[in-house]
Amino acid sequence: MKATLFTKWRSFARISVAAAVFTAVFATQPALVQAADYPHSTKGWLQACQKVGRKLTKHSFTYGIRSRDTLKEGIEHGRKANCAAYVSWCLQEFGVVGEGDTLYTKGGKLVTRFDTWQRRVKIIKVKKKAGKVTNLKPGDIVGWKDIVHMNIYAGENSYGEKLWLDGGSAATAPGRPRRYYRANQILPYNYLDNHKISFIIRIKGL
Repeated sequence: MKATLFTKWRSFARISVAAAVFTAVFATQPALVQAADYPHSTKGWLQACQKVGRKLTKHSFTYGIRSRDTLKEGIEHGRKANCAAYVSWCLQEFGVVGEGDTLYTKGGKLVTRFDTWQRRVKIIKVKKKAGKVTNLKPGDIVGWKDIVHMNIYAGENSYGEKLWLDGGSAATAPGRPRRYYRANQILPYNYLDNHKISFIIRIKGL
């Protein structure tokens, strides 16, 4: 009887320890934002990006190199944004990365400030001028090689012009400070056709 009780106690202890370890490990992981308001589709992704863009205008964000890790922190402190912050906040809004996870480009290379996300995205190397790239799909995140920039491809208009959602300086009004007013607008930025795309980030399942 004593042996049976000891065996049961030892099994219970093992289960308790395993549960505690499981809880501790997953408690340290950044929580993914629940994207319940958006269908997991290209349309849903672009809607999430436009929502972030509208908030940049609503809260009078200005362009700046230093930005916060989340849009909420940005609204509360400084109200600065740039192309990489915009893309990062869009990915957070859509639930592709965790809250506070950010990325940017450096020398045409992708730099991420979080653990792997390969199950959720596909990264495609390009290294061609945008005007010659034919495999872009609406919703692709584009990182540029010869300019420090990233933005979101949204398709083409009836004139064959590439359309973009852009949270860089192009989405701000001229002057100082450069205030955001159209980061939610899908627009052609034809100057990009002569610049090289370094890589594409494609969200899986769109």
